[in-house]
Amino acid sequence: MKYPSVDSRDARLFQLCREVARICKSEEFQRLNREMVKLYRKSGITDPYLAAFQDALFSLFVEADSEFEGSVEPFN
Repeated sequence: MKYPSVDSRDARLFQLCREVARICKSEEFQRLNREMVKLYRKSGITDPYLAAFQDALFSLFVEADSEFEGSVEPFN
């Protein structure tokens, strides 16, 4: 069986996926997500579960990225 070659974009994508998975499994993410769902449901936001998930993930991703000073490169 042949394995596909991995270029630098694939490596960055893999690194990004690992960071997202790490964040989503963290207790901090779980707590923040639950709090945001409650808040978003009360405020009547359309699909509060999706909005809370996205916002919690974004918040912790930006926090982690700033702690590691750009460890995850943007996609271009």
